[in-house]
Amino acid sequence: MHFSFKAKLMTIMGIFSILLTLSVSLVNQHRLKNNLVASYANESALVEDTVVTAVSAADKAFQLSDKEIENEMKAYSAKLVEKYQEQADVSTWNYQALKHEMNGMDIYMIDRSLTVRYSSFPLDVGMDFKDTGGTVSSFSQLLFERLNGDQFSSDGIDQESNTGMVRKYSYMPTPDHKYLIELGLYLDDNHVFQSFNFLEVSKTLIQKYSYINDITVYTTTGKSIGKKGEDGKSLLISNHNIPAFNLALKEGAVRDIKGERDGNPVTYRYVPYTIRFENEESRFTDQRMIEIVYNDSELQKKLQENNQIFLLQLLATIVIALMISYFITKLVAKPLYLASHDLLTGLSNRAAFENALDTTIARSKRKQHKAALLHIDLDNFKRVNDTLGHDAGDAFLIEVGRRIRSTVLDSNHVTARLGGDEFVVILNQVDDEQNALEVASLIIQELKRPIEIKGINVINDLSTTVSIGIAIAPEHAQDSEELYACADKALYHAKRSGKNTFSVYDELTMQDAAAQ
Repeated sequence: MHFSFKAKLMTIMGIFSILLTLSVSLVNQHRLKNNLVASYANESALVEDTVVTAVSAADKAFQLSDKEIENEMKAYSAKLVEKYQEQADVSTWNYQALKHEMNGMDIYMIDRSLTVRYSSFPLDVGMDFKDTGGTVSSFSQLLFERLNGDQFSSDGIDQESNTGMVRKYSYMPTPDHKYLIELGLYLDDNHVFQSFNFLEVSKTLIQKYSYINDITVYTTTGKSIGKKGEDGKSLLISNHNIPAFNLALKEGAVRDIKGERDGNPVTYRYVPYTIRFENEESRFTDQRMIEIVYNDSELQKKLQENNQIFLLQLLATIVIALMISYFITKLVAKPLYLASHDLLTGLSNRAAFENALDTTIARSKRKQHKAALLHIDLDNFKRVNDTLGHDAGDAFLIEVGRRIRSTVLDSNHVTARLGGDEFVVILNQVDDEQNALEVASLIIQELKRPIEIKGINVINDLSTTVSIGIAIAPEHAQDSEELYACADKALYHAKRSGKNTFSVYDELTMQDAAAQ
């Protein structure tokens, strides 16, 4: 019994310690995970700001030095318009000679079908600028407006479609609006562009942060700036990412889309950006879209490492908690056990019995079922002490307690020793009086079997038997004190009836017995 009580206490303490440790550990784990994710989010935001700042610095620096180039392009465009007025058959022009005259600027003649018909750059002859239904931005519409207008216009940094090289373009319509004269100037050798090259900044960030796969700056038409595709032409936005690209461009807000890169899952983030200058009208090429490709492999690796550390810490904490529970159990088990158990027999003591009886009565009222109390007293127990000594009497009481407990199989029932040779059994729930009579009969039968102490059969030689009084709640009593009194009266009646028997409380019978 001592072991059983200690085991139960140890189990309760252990479960409590594990639950407490688990809850605290999970809270800490969740907090650490959130901090790790937040740290990566902050770093990602910093990367975005750095790229936007680099692009902005490059664009603004170039734009400040762009006036001289624009004026030169405007002057060359005017010369070409004059040439057109003199010789409208542009198929006869010597474009290579004109390119040489115009300080290396390429010339493109775009007709009303928005197709490059003639050029000093043969690769682009036949290029069609009509919309293909891809990105939202309508460059073809802008070209139509320029073709039908009468003003010189120029764009900022752009990408040459067939080579992927960085260029600046200008536009001037012919007076008859049959052609749009386009000039193109390479910027790779431009000292301003080299000084504020955002492509180098992007490379540095990719090398610094392992969770960044790539950084690309696109025009609104979906052409990258400064990057070439596998075909050697300007790198274009992938078809899979066009919806996110268009949405970010339309709403002017950051948008993400999941995808794959080299077979690994990645996130494509699109950050729209517009070059802003005071008192200047925004141009078509002043809008940018920054694509940052993130992978979460490093984050997942750190989260996995964090989980492993968490499990090791949890295991160590649980082991320590169980050890502490064990030592606490050893310290408090005996005092707690003695507070509710009889030291000699290991049965519940009087205090535990009184508490259990109150609980049983309250439960029987609440659930409207019957309960029974068996009050047990040994007949002629004094003979055992007088004949064999108190140590033999104690041994006899221990065996009696064991046998009474063995007849009460339901763990919800309570067996207790109130003191001396007085025992009780609480049957927490019985269907009727017959259930209590059966238990009482079993106890009497069990205590008729021989109990040998010091070579003497105490049961037969000393005529030691048992008498039992039975009371039923709520039939006989409504509270614990009254029920105990009824069972005590029934016990008294059993002893007066010849002992070694049981008696059920009956008010008239008890009154008659008391009157005799």
